[in-house]
Amino acid sequence: MSGKMPNKVFIEEHLKHCLENLSTKESYIPGVIVGQVIGENYYVVHLSAINIQNEHTNKSHALVYNCPSDLMIDSNRIFQKSLEVVNLLPGGSHVLGLFFIVPQDLKSVQPININFHEFNNLLVESPLCDKNKSWNYLQLNYSTVNKKSFCYTVDFNSVTTPITTTYKSISEIFGSFDNDWVTLVGKFNFDALDRFNVSGGPKALISIRQILLNKLESILNGSVCTFNGNVYDENQTLKDFECNRMGDLLTNVINVEFYRKLDPGNECKKASLKVERGKGKILMSGLCSLAVPFNRNGTIKSAIKAIHEDAMRTFTIRLNMHLQLLAEEEDIEEEDDDTHIVHETPRRILILKTEGSRFVFSDYVFPGEAPQSSLSVAGEILNLPEQNMKLCDELERGRHSYYETLPDMDSNLTQDTIAVTTNNHIMLYLSLMAVLIAILGYSIVYM
Repeated sequence: MSGKMPNKVFIEEHLKHCLENLSTKESYIPGVIVGQVIGENYYVVHLSAINIQNEHTNKSHALVYNCPSDLMIDSNRIFQKSLEVVNLLPGGSHVLGLFFIVPQDLKSVQPININFHEFNNLLVESPLCDKNKSWNYLQLNYSTVNKKSFCYTVDFNSVTTPITTTYKSISEIFGSFDNDWVTLVGKFNFDALDRFNVSGGPKALISIRQILLNKLESILNGSVCTFNGNVYDENQTLKDFECNRMGDLLTNVINVEFYRKLDPGNECKKASLKVERGKGKILMSGLCSLAVPFNRNGTIKSAIKAIHEDAMRTFTIRLNMHLQLLAEEEDIEEEDDDTHIVHETPRRILILKTEGSRFVFSDYVFPGEAPQSSLSVAGEILNLPEQNMKLCDELERGRHSYYETLPDMDSNLTQDTIAVTTNNHIMLYLSLMAVLIAILGYSIVYM
Protein backbone atom coordinates (compact mmCIF):
# COMPACT_ATOMS: atom_id res chain seq x y z
CA MET A 1 0.00 0.00 0.00
CA SER A 2 1.81 3.07 -1.16
CA GLY A 3 0.59 6.65 -1.11
CA LYS A 4 1.92 10.16 -1.35
CA MET A 5 3.82 10.87 1.83
CA PRO A 6 2.51 13.77 3.94
CA ASN A 7 5.08 16.27 5.20
CA LYS A 8 4.26 16.63 8.90
CA VAL A 9 2.12 15.34 11.73
CA PHE A 10 0.34 18.07 13.73
CA ILE A 11 -0.67 16.80 17.17
CA GLU A 12 -2.76 18.77 19.65
CA GLU A 13 -0.74 19.89 22.66
CA HIS A 14 -2.97 18.30 25.30
CA LEU A 15 -2.28 14.86 23.78
CA LYS A 16 1.31 15.07 24.98
CA HIS A 17 -0.05 15.19 28.53
CA CYS A 18 -2.21 12.19 27.62
CA LEU A 19 0.92 10.23 26.70
CA GLU A 20 2.68 11.31 29.89
CA ASN A 21 -0.27 10.29 32.06
CA LEU A 22 -0.40 6.85 30.45
CA SER A 23 3.28 6.19 30.98
CA THR A 24 4.54 3.52 33.37
CA LYS A 25 8.11 2.53 34.10
CA GLU A 26 7.97 -1.07 32.96
CA SER A 27 5.07 -1.52 30.52
CA TYR A 28 4.36 -1.23 26.82
CA ILE A 29 0.98 0.39 26.20
CA PRO A 30 -0.73 0.44 22.75
CA GLY A 31 -3.37 2.83 21.52
CA VAL A 32 -5.20 4.25 18.52
CA ILE A 33 -4.44 7.49 16.65
CA VAL A 34 -7.50 9.45 15.47
CA GLY A 35 -7.55 12.38 13.06
CA GLN A 36 -7.60 13.50 9.44
CA VAL A 37 -5.25 13.67 6.48
CA ILE A 38 -5.56 17.08 4.84
CA GLY A 39 -3.48 17.75 1.77
CA GLU A 40 0.10 16.78 2.61
CA ASN A 41 -0.27 16.58 6.39
CA TYR A 42 -1.75 14.53 9.20
CA TYR A 43 -3.83 16.26 11.90
CA VAL A 44 -4.15 14.23 15.11
CA VAL A 45 -7.04 15.13 17.43
CA HIS A 46 -7.19 12.15 19.76
CA LEU A 47 -5.06 9.33 21.17
CA SER A 48 -7.09 6.49 22.63
CA ALA A 49 -5.43 3.91 24.83
CA ILE A 50 -7.08 0.51 24.52
CA ASN A 51 -9.16 -0.17 27.59
CA ILE A 52 -10.10 -3.59 28.92
CA GLN A 53 -12.35 -4.46 31.82
CA ASN A 54 -11.13 -6.22 34.94
CA GLU A 55 -13.43 -9.22 35.49
CA HIS A 56 -13.03 -9.06 39.27
CA THR A 57 -13.38 -5.32 39.95
CA ASN A 58 -15.58 -4.52 36.90
CA LYS A 59 -13.37 -1.49 36.31
CA SER A 60 -11.51 -0.70 33.10
CA HIS A 61 -7.83 -0.01 32.66
CA ALA A 62 -5.38 0.45 29.81
CA LEU A 63 -4.09 -2.67 28.11
CA VAL A 64 -0.40 -3.18 29.05
CA TYR A 65 2.34 -5.61 28.03
CA ASN A 66 5.68 -6.56 29.53
CA CYS A 67 7.59 -6.75 26.25
CA PRO A 68 7.10 -6.08 22.51
CA SER A 69 6.81 -9.79 21.70
CA ASP A 70 3.78 -10.12 24.01
CA LEU A 71 2.23 -7.13 22.35
CA MET A 72 2.66 -8.55 18.87
CA ILE A 73 1.30 -11.96 19.87
CA ASP A 74 -1.84 -10.22 21.13
CA SER A 75 -2.06 -7.85 18.16
CA ASN A 76 -5.47 -9.10 17.04
CA ARG A 77 -7.06 -7.84 20.25
CA ILE A 78 -5.51 -4.43 19.62
CA PHE A 79 -6.86 -4.41 16.07
CA GLN A 80 -10.35 -5.45 17.17
CA LYS A 81 -10.46 -2.68 19.76
CA SER A 82 -9.50 -0.22 17.03
CA LEU A 83 -12.72 -1.14 15.21
CA GLU A 84 -14.72 0.05 18.22
CA VAL A 85 -13.14 3.48 17.77
CA VAL A 86 -14.02 3.45 14.06
CA ASN A 87 -17.70 3.05 14.93
CA LEU A 88 -17.66 6.39 16.78
CA LEU A 89 -16.00 8.44 14.05
CA PRO A 90 -17.77 11.03 11.90
CA GLY A 91 -17.18 11.25 8.15
CA GLY A 92 -13.77 12.50 7.05
CA SER A 93 -12.00 11.24 10.17
CA HIS A 94 -10.09 8.00 10.43
CA VAL A 95 -8.01 5.72 12.59
CA LEU A 96 -4.65 7.01 11.35
CA GLY A 97 -2.56 4.32 12.97
CA LEU A 98 -1.26 3.13 16.34
CA PHE A 99 0.81 4.62 19.13
CA PHE A 100 2.96 2.82 21.67
CA ILE A 101 4.26 3.84 25.09
CA VAL A 102 7.73 2.27 25.38
CA PRO A 103 9.82 1.98 28.59
CA GLN A 104 13.12 2.58 26.77
CA ASP A 105 15.35 5.42 25.72
CA LEU A 106 13.80 6.48 22.43
CA LYS A 107 17.20 6.86 20.78
CA SER A 108 17.59 3.10 20.85
CA VAL A 109 13.97 2.22 20.04
CA GLN A 110 13.10 0.94 16.60
CA PRO A 111 9.52 0.86 15.28
CA ILE A 112 7.47 -1.92 16.78
CA ASN A 113 7.02 -4.27 13.87
CA ILE A 114 3.35 -5.04 14.42
CA ASN A 115 1.47 -6.45 11.41
CA PHE A 116 0.01 -3.31 9.83
CA HIS A 117 -1.07 -5.28 6.77
CA GLU A 118 -3.37 -7.38 8.95
CA PHE A 119 -4.46 -4.21 10.75
CA ASN A 120 -5.41 -2.64 7.43
CA ASN A 121 -7.27 -5.74 6.23
CA LEU A 122 -9.42 -5.74 9.35
CA LEU A 123 -10.26 -2.03 9.09
CA VAL A 124 -11.19 -2.06 5.41
CA GLU A 125 -13.66 -4.88 6.06
CA SER A 126 -15.72 -2.40 8.06
CA PRO A 127 -18.41 -0.67 5.95
CA LEU A 128 -17.48 2.56 7.76
CA CYS A 129 -13.86 2.69 6.58
CA ASP A 130 -12.41 4.27 3.46
CA LYS A 131 -11.32 1.39 1.23
CA ASN A 132 -9.60 3.68 -1.27
CA LYS A 133 -7.40 5.73 1.03
CA SER A 134 -4.15 7.02 -0.47
CA TRP A 135 -2.27 7.78 2.76
CA ASN A 136 -0.07 5.55 4.90
CA TYR A 137 -0.67 4.63 8.52
CA LEU A 138 1.24 6.25 11.37
CA GLN A 139 3.16 4.72 14.24
CA LEU A 140 3.89 7.09 17.11
CA ASN A 141 6.30 5.92 19.83
CA TYR A 142 6.65 7.72 23.15
CA SER A 143 9.50 7.02 25.56
CA THR A 144 8.83 6.93 29.30
CA VAL A 145 12.58 7.31 29.88
CA ASN A 146 13.40 10.60 28.18
CA LYS A 147 9.81 11.84 27.56
CA LYS A 148 10.33 12.12 23.82
CA SER A 149 8.26 10.97 20.90
CA PHE A 150 9.16 9.73 17.46
CA CYS A 151 6.80 9.22 14.55
CA TYR A 152 6.92 6.94 11.50
CA THR A 153 4.81 6.43 8.42
CA VAL A 154 4.13 2.78 7.63
CA ASP A 155 4.25 1.60 4.04
CA PHE A 156 3.71 -2.04 3.21
CA ASN A 157 3.88 -3.82 -0.10
CA SER A 158 1.16 -6.48 -0.22
CA VAL A 159 2.17 -7.62 -3.71
CA THR A 160 5.42 -9.25 -2.66
CA THR A 161 5.69 -12.46 -0.65
CA PRO A 162 6.49 -12.18 2.15
CA ILE A 163 4.88 -8.75 2.65
CA THR A 164 7.49 -6.08 3.22
CA THR A 165 6.96 -3.14 5.57
CA THR A 166 8.90 0.13 5.43
CA TYR A 167 8.99 2.65 8.28
CA LYS A 168 10.00 6.22 7.47
CA SER A 169 10.45 9.00 10.00
CA ILE A 170 8.14 11.99 9.77
CA SER A 171 8.28 15.23 11.75
CA GLU A 172 5.67 15.66 14.46
CA ILE A 173 4.64 19.02 15.90
CA PHE A 174 2.76 19.39 19.19
CA GLY A 175 0.85 22.66 19.39
CA SER A 176 -2.44 24.46 19.89
CA PHE A 177 -4.62 24.20 16.79
CA ASP A 178 -8.02 24.94 18.34
CA ASN A 179 -8.95 27.60 15.78
CA ASP A 180 -8.01 25.39 12.83
CA TRP A 181 -11.15 23.27 13.15
CA VAL A 182 -14.77 23.82 12.15
CA THR A 183 -17.84 21.58 12.35
CA LEU A 184 -19.88 21.17 9.16
CA VAL A 185 -23.52 20.72 10.20
CA GLY A 186 -26.53 19.89 8.05
CA LYS A 187 -29.39 17.45 7.50
CA PHE A 188 -30.72 15.21 4.75
CA ASN A 189 -33.77 13.02 4.32
CA PHE A 190 -33.93 9.25 4.22
CA ASP A 191 -36.24 9.94 1.28
CA ALA A 192 -33.57 9.56 -1.39
CA LEU A 193 -33.95 6.30 -3.24
CA ASP A 194 -36.04 4.86 -6.05
CA ARG A 195 -38.83 2.36 -5.60
CA PHE A 196 -38.10 -1.29 -4.87
CA ASN A 197 -40.68 -4.03 -4.55
CA VAL A 198 -39.35 -6.95 -2.56
CA SER A 199 -41.03 -9.93 -0.93
CA GLY A 200 -39.74 -11.85 2.04
CA GLY A 201 -39.80 -9.60 5.10
CA PRO A 202 -36.84 -7.97 6.87
CA LYS A 203 -34.38 -10.65 5.77
CA ALA A 204 -35.15 -9.76 2.15
CA LEU A 205 -34.26 -6.16 2.94
CA ILE A 206 -30.91 -7.29 4.31
CA SER A 207 -30.17 -8.88 0.93
CA ILE A 208 -30.56 -5.55 -0.87
CA ARG A 209 -28.85 -3.41 1.75
CA GLN A 210 -25.85 -2.74 -0.47
CA ILE A 211 -28.12 -1.69 -3.34
CA LEU A 212 -29.67 0.94 -1.09
CA LEU A 213 -26.27 2.21 0.00
CA ASN A 214 -24.98 2.33 -3.59
CA LYS A 215 -28.01 4.33 -4.70
CA LEU A 216 -27.60 6.81 -1.86
CA GLU A 217 -23.94 7.22 -2.76
CA SER A 218 -24.90 7.84 -6.39
CA ILE A 219 -27.38 10.51 -5.35
CA LEU A 220 -24.80 12.20 -3.12
CA ASN A 221 -22.29 12.26 -5.96
CA GLY A 222 -24.86 13.91 -8.22
CA SER A 223 -25.85 16.58 -5.71
CA VAL A 224 -24.64 20.13 -5.18
CA CYS A 225 -23.36 21.04 -1.70
CA THR A 226 -23.53 24.57 -0.34
CA PHE A 227 -21.61 26.09 2.58
CA ASN A 228 -23.43 28.83 4.48
CA GLY A 229 -25.76 29.06 1.48
CA ASN A 230 -23.08 29.47 -1.18
CA VAL A 231 -21.36 27.27 -3.76
CA TYR A 232 -17.57 27.57 -3.81
CA ASP A 233 -14.72 26.53 -6.06
CA GLU A 234 -13.61 23.05 -5.04
CA ASN A 235 -9.98 24.17 -4.65
CA GLN A 236 -10.79 26.91 -2.13
CA THR A 237 -9.91 26.24 1.50
CA LEU A 238 -12.11 26.93 4.52
CA LYS A 239 -9.57 29.21 6.22
CA ASP A 240 -11.58 32.44 5.92
CA PHE A 241 -15.09 31.05 6.30
CA GLU A 242 -17.35 32.77 8.83
CA CYS A 243 -18.72 30.46 11.48
CA ASN A 244 -21.86 30.34 13.58
CA ARG A 245 -22.65 28.98 16.99
CA MET A 246 -25.20 26.22 17.52
CA GLY A 247 -26.46 25.91 21.07
CA ASP A 248 -24.08 26.08 23.99
CA LEU A 249 -21.67 23.39 22.81
CA LEU A 250 -21.10 23.60 19.05
CA THR A 251 -18.94 26.54 18.05
CA ASN A 252 -17.25 27.30 14.73
CA VAL A 253 -20.21 25.82 12.83
CA ILE A 254 -20.55 26.04 9.04
CA ASN A 255 -24.00 25.14 7.72
CA VAL A 256 -24.12 22.76 4.76
CA GLU A 257 -27.04 21.87 2.48
CA PHE A 258 -27.58 19.39 -0.34
CA TYR A 259 -29.37 20.14 -3.58
CA ARG A 260 -30.18 17.50 -6.13
CA LYS A 261 -30.60 17.94 -9.86
CA LEU A 262 -34.16 17.01 -10.83
CA ASP A 263 -36.06 16.28 -13.98
CA PRO A 264 -38.51 19.24 -14.14
CA GLY A 265 -41.33 16.85 -14.99
CA ASN A 266 -40.75 14.62 -11.96
CA GLU A 267 -40.34 17.01 -9.03
CA CYS A 268 -43.25 15.44 -7.16
CA LYS A 269 -42.49 11.83 -7.99
CA LYS A 270 -42.47 9.75 -4.83
CA ALA A 271 -40.33 6.70 -4.18
CA SER A 272 -40.43 4.04 -1.54
CA LEU A 273 -39.15 0.66 -0.57
CA LYS A 274 -41.93 -1.77 0.17
CA VAL A 275 -41.80 -5.32 1.48
CA GLU A 276 -45.20 -6.97 1.84
CA ARG A 277 -46.01 -10.03 3.89
CA GLY A 278 -49.23 -9.51 5.76
CA LYS A 279 -50.95 -6.71 7.59
CA GLY A 280 -48.12 -5.03 9.50
CA LYS A 281 -45.86 -2.31 8.21
CA ILE A 282 -42.61 -0.58 8.96
CA LEU A 283 -42.00 3.06 8.16
CA MET A 284 -38.46 4.40 7.96
CA SER A 285 -38.38 8.09 7.28
CA GLY A 286 -37.30 11.46 8.63
CA LEU A 287 -34.22 13.63 8.80
CA CYS A 288 -30.63 12.54 9.38
CA SER A 289 -28.16 15.02 10.78
CA LEU A 290 -24.66 15.58 9.45
CA ALA A 291 -21.87 16.60 11.81
CA VAL A 292 -18.38 16.66 10.34
CA PRO A 293 -15.34 18.08 12.17
CA PHE A 294 -13.02 19.44 9.51
CA ASN A 295 -9.67 21.19 9.44
CA ARG A 296 -9.73 24.66 7.88
CA ASN A 297 -6.64 23.85 5.82
CA GLY A 298 -8.70 21.44 3.75
CA THR A 299 -10.33 22.31 0.45
CA ILE A 300 -14.01 22.41 -0.47
CA LYS A 301 -13.45 19.24 -2.48
CA SER A 302 -12.10 17.42 0.58
CA ALA A 303 -14.89 18.83 2.76
CA ILE A 304 -17.56 17.52 0.36
CA LYS A 305 -15.91 14.09 0.40
CA ALA A 306 -16.02 14.13 4.22
CA ILE A 307 -19.69 15.17 4.18
CA HIS A 308 -20.53 12.35 1.76
CA GLU A 309 -18.71 9.89 4.03
CA ASP A 310 -20.71 11.14 7.01
CA ALA A 311 -24.02 10.76 5.15
CA MET A 312 -23.10 7.22 4.12
CA ARG A 313 -21.96 6.31 7.63
CA THR A 314 -25.07 7.60 9.38
CA PHE A 315 -27.35 5.87 6.85
CA THR A 316 -25.38 2.61 7.10
CA ILE A 317 -25.41 2.55 10.89
CA ARG A 318 -29.12 3.32 11.21
CA LEU A 319 -30.04 0.80 8.54
CA ASN A 320 -27.92 -1.90 10.18
CA MET A 321 -29.44 -1.17 13.60
CA HIS A 322 -32.95 -1.71 12.22
CA LEU A 323 -32.17 -4.73 10.13
CA GLN A 324 -30.45 -6.52 12.98
CA LEU A 325 -33.31 -5.83 15.34
CA LEU A 326 -36.03 -6.74 12.84
CA ALA A 327 -34.34 -9.97 11.75
CA GLU A 328 -34.05 -11.03 15.37
CA GLU A 329 -37.71 -10.34 16.05
CA GLU A 330 -38.84 -12.18 12.94
CA ASP A 331 -37.41 -15.34 14.50
CA ILE A 332 -39.26 -14.83 17.80
CA GLU A 333 -42.55 -16.66 18.09
CA GLU A 334 -45.28 -14.73 19.86
CA GLU A 335 -48.36 -16.36 21.32
CA ASP A 336 -50.54 -13.47 20.23
CA ASP A 337 -50.47 -12.97 16.46
CA ASP A 338 -51.92 -9.50 16.87
CA THR A 339 -49.17 -8.23 19.12
CA HIS A 340 -47.63 -5.07 17.66
CA ILE A 341 -44.06 -4.08 18.28
CA VAL A 342 -43.18 -0.45 17.64
CA HIS A 343 -39.70 0.64 16.57
CA GLU A 344 -38.69 4.27 16.32
CA THR A 345 -35.89 5.85 14.38
CA PRO A 346 -32.48 5.69 16.08
CA ARG A 347 -31.34 9.17 16.93
CA ARG A 348 -27.83 10.49 16.38
CA ILE A 349 -26.07 12.04 19.34
CA LEU A 350 -22.74 13.82 19.39
CA ILE A 351 -20.04 13.27 21.99
CA LEU A 352 -17.98 16.41 22.26
CA LYS A 353 -14.40 16.19 23.44
CA THR A 354 -13.98 19.41 25.43
CA GLU A 355 -10.18 19.56 25.18
CA GLY A 356 -8.31 21.02 22.21
CA SER A 357 -10.29 21.41 18.99
CA ARG A 358 -13.58 20.24 20.59
CA PHE A 359 -13.79 17.32 18.21
CA VAL A 360 -17.19 15.60 17.95
CA PHE A 361 -17.57 11.82 17.95
CA SER A 362 -20.86 10.20 17.00
CA ASP A 363 -23.20 7.54 18.39
CA TYR A 364 -26.85 6.43 18.04
CA VAL A 365 -29.63 5.60 20.47
CA PHE A 366 -33.17 4.35 20.07
CA PRO A 367 -35.91 6.41 21.75
CA GLY A 368 -36.16 5.25 25.32
CA GLU A 369 -32.43 4.63 25.59
CA ALA A 370 -30.61 7.06 27.83
CA PRO A 371 -28.01 9.06 25.87
CA GLN A 372 -25.99 9.36 29.06
CA SER A 373 -25.29 5.61 28.99
CA SER A 374 -23.95 6.01 25.45
CA LEU A 375 -21.64 8.71 26.76
CA SER A 376 -20.26 6.31 29.35
CA VAL A 377 -19.65 3.55 26.79
CA ALA A 378 -17.93 5.99 24.41
CA GLY A 379 -15.75 7.20 27.27
CA GLU A 380 -14.57 3.63 27.86
CA ILE A 381 -13.80 3.05 24.17
CA LEU A 382 -12.06 6.40 23.66
CA ASN A 383 -10.34 6.41 27.06
CA LEU A 384 -11.91 9.79 27.76
CA PRO A 385 -12.72 10.76 31.36
CA GLU A 386 -16.24 12.03 31.96
CA GLN A 387 -15.05 15.55 32.79
CA ASN A 388 -13.56 15.86 29.29
CA MET A 389 -16.79 14.99 27.42
CA LYS A 390 -20.12 16.70 26.80
CA LEU A 391 -23.27 15.19 25.31
CA CYS A 392 -24.89 17.07 22.44
CA ASP A 393 -28.29 15.67 21.43
CA GLU A 394 -29.89 18.76 19.91
CA LEU A 395 -29.46 18.07 16.18
CA GLU A 396 -32.24 15.49 15.92
CA ARG A 397 -34.33 16.36 18.92
CA GLY A 398 -37.10 17.92 16.78
CA ARG A 399 -37.42 15.23 14.12
CA HIS A 400 -41.04 14.54 15.08
CA SER A 401 -42.10 17.69 13.23
CA TYR A 402 -41.04 16.04 9.97
CA TYR A 403 -43.27 13.03 10.56
CA GLU A 404 -46.29 15.30 10.90
CA THR A 405 -45.91 16.15 7.21
CA LEU A 406 -46.01 12.51 6.05
CA PRO A 407 -49.20 11.02 4.59
CA ASP A 408 -51.33 8.98 6.96
CA MET A 409 -50.18 5.45 6.16
CA ASP A 410 -52.36 3.72 8.72
CA SER A 411 -54.61 4.94 11.49
CA ASN A 412 -52.82 2.63 13.90
CA LEU A 413 -49.44 4.28 13.26
CA THR A 414 -48.40 7.00 15.67
CA GLN A 415 -46.20 9.98 14.91
CA ASP A 416 -42.46 9.33 15.02
CA THR A 417 -43.08 5.61 14.47
CA ILE A 418 -40.36 3.87 12.56
CA ALA A 419 -41.69 0.35 12.61
CA VAL A 420 -44.77 -1.64 13.47
CA THR A 421 -44.46 -5.41 13.10
CA THR A 422 -46.96 -8.19 13.67
CA ASN A 423 -45.91 -11.73 14.47
CA ASN A 424 -45.63 -13.95 11.36
CA HIS A 425 -47.32 -11.26 9.23
CA ILE A 426 -45.01 -8.46 8.23
CA MET A 427 -45.24 -5.68 5.75
CA LEU A 428 -42.08 -3.64 5.58
CA TYR A 429 -42.42 -0.16 4.25
CA LEU A 430 -39.12 1.67 4.13
CA SER A 431 -40.22 5.12 3.15
CA LEU A 432 -37.73 6.81 0.87
CA MET A 433 -40.33 9.03 -0.69
CA ALA A 434 -38.76 12.09 -2.18
CA VAL A 435 -35.33 13.38 -3.13
CA LEU A 436 -32.20 14.26 -1.27
CA ILE A 437 -33.07 17.79 -0.23
CA ALA A 438 -31.71 20.61 1.86
CA ILE A 439 -32.43 21.52 5.45
CA LEU A 440 -35.30 23.79 4.47
CA GLY A 441 -36.72 21.32 2.01
CA TYR A 442 -35.93 23.21 -1.19
CA SER A 443 -34.62 21.75 -4.46
CA ILE A 444 -32.79 23.37 -7.33
CA VAL A 445 -34.05 22.41 -10.79
CA TYR A 446 -31.46 22.48 -13.57
CA MET A 447 -32.96 23.06 -16.99
